Amino acid sequence: MNSIIDLLDLEDPNAVVTETKIEGNVKTITFETRPSIHFCPQCGFRMHSRGIKQRKVNHPVLQDNYQLMIILKQRRWRCTNPECLFEMNEHFNFVNRYRRNTNATDMLIIDAFRDLSATAADIARKFYLSDTQVLDVFDRYVKLDRLPLTDAISVDEVFVDMAPKCKYALVIQDFHTGEPIDMLRSRRSEVTEPYFASISREERLRVRYLISDMYNPYLQYVNRYFPLATPVVDSFHVIQWLIRELDNFIRALLKRFKERDRLRQGQLSMDLHREVRLPLSDEVYLLQNYRWILLKNRKHIRYYPVVRQIKRCTFRQIIRCDFAAQLRCLGTLLDAETALCFHK
Repeated sequence: MNSIIDLLDLEDPNAVVTETKIEGNVKTITFETRPSIHFCPQCGFRMHSRGIKQRKVNHPVLQDNYQLMIILKQRRWRCTNPECLFEMNEHFNFVNRYRRNTNATDMLIIDAFRDLSATAADIARKFYLSDTQVLDVFDRYVKLDRLPLTDAISVDEVFVDMAPKCKYALVIQDFHTGEPIDMLRSRRSEVTEPYFASISREERLRVRYLISDMYNPYLQYVNRYFPLATPVVDSFHVIQWLIRELDNFIRALLKRFKERDRLRQGQLSMDLHREVRLPLSDEVYLLQNYRWILLKNRKHIRYYPVVRQIKRCTFRQIIRCDFAAQLRCLGTLLDAETALCFHK
């Protein structure tokens, strides 16, 4: 039985294995200490056992797709001196007091974090722990010092959902190299305000550009923490905003033309005293099927050397290899009034 102790890398010469069993995917090994005489560390009187209490502990070594559970039979000792009555539990070298995992678990968790593709949830499932326990172990042993701020830094959030108040972590990066400078557990002001205030004013004055998205608290960092910096909105969010505004305008224009066609169809039905169904108008057809010409990146558009045949003969001259001609065809749909509204 003691060979199991060596195999599991449990360093405790006083521990012996009394029972092993397997139930489903759980392997259970029971440990207890050899009976010995105990003396009170306070007064030196002899101590008597008050019984045995079982304690369950996880141990991740040699699991083989099994969950390894260790049961510790701990005696509770009390001093026989009536003036002392000191009590204590037996101690096992491979597990600390009040811990549910052996000491080897912490080092294995830290080693698992070396895999950059592994998330905290993946590591937690591997060791049968919760995400919070795994992250607490990482914070306990790993200290990542903040890198110095550069003249151009970028800030953005990452969804982590660690707690109700820590759904988005704040990441600070060097804009030139892309290397992370630091990461805060939350982007909330109660976290960011003391953090930036702890950085010396001289270091914060060296920041000349702060790159972020359009999130207003990020833009306010310039006024609050980096007075010499210029706020810059990254190009991705600028292009995203422009495309969204253009798409919203096209959708509003399409809705207006559909309403016009609906009224025209209703008026024609009343005049002829029967239900009339009109085909799609040229404006609606173009805006429904070819608005991608305005929204898509030009280098991602496929061009054809010959005219593509389409169902509606009125649009055979539209789909040509000349991109400018395509824009001109769609541009005819924008009358002076709507074009003026768009530019505003």
